[in-house]
Amino acid sequence: MIAKKEGSGKSIFFKDSPDVNVVEFGRDDITVSLSTGKIILWFGRRAGESLIHDVIFGISSIDSSVTLEQEILCEYKNIGKYENMGYVLTSYAKTRGGYRVIFNIPFYKKIAMAHFVRSIVEQLREKDVRKTLHWDGSLEKINFIYNKLKNLEGWEIKRIEYKDKEEKVLI
Repeated sequence: MIAKKEGSGKSIFFKDSPDVNVVEFGRDDITVSLSTGKIILWFGRRAGESLIHDVIFGISSIDSSVTLEQEILCEYKNIGKYENMGYVLTSYAKTRGGYRVIFNIPFYKKIAMAHFVRSIVEQLREKDVRKTLHWDGSLEKINFIYNKLKNLEGWEIKRIEYKDKEEKVLI
């Protein structure tokens, strides 16, 4: 059994199959792909800021230990600006055109997440955006995130991948 509807209306995955590798869900303009080591977010150019906000803050409400490593090219004087927005500096190096700076964006800092949402919206003006978040996930946390986000308009399960096979699922 892939998903089971409990009496409360919540879908419970993995009841009969602990060998789940990836659960992917979303809609046409956004996809959330969850595994036990990372969360891959894809935002299409039509994704709105409120939806992006709901996804990022929804994930944070389930597991605030999630982080994102973000590379930014900026002038040295602007590094502190990002730190004031909650980004955590991990390294920087002088390069042509400024400094190549690596930050961690912690999901326990609301100010960092709010700026992260705005940066995604800006990037979507140019092209689709794909972000890889790192976490110490579990099948239980994957289920919690699914239950948190499943009520967003138009969301459905797109794919469940097992350790030895892949199935397309529509619920």
